[in-house]
Amino acid sequence: MALMRVFSKVDADGRIIIPRNVRWEIGIEKGQLVEIKVSGTNKAQYIVIHKRKQAR
Repeated sequence: MALMRVFSKVDADGRIIIPRNVRWEIGIEKGQLVEIKVSGTNKAQYIVIHKRKQAR
């Protein structure tokens, strides 16, 4: 998969929507469990999202 760059705003409740083309590309469906990891320093943080079949 090539690098994909998208933008999304945080809503009033603090939620971020994963754009449809990203969900389609990695196969995330409605109700899918995802794991969210945050890494990096305070000034350069990264969020990594993995789709999961079940919680650990």
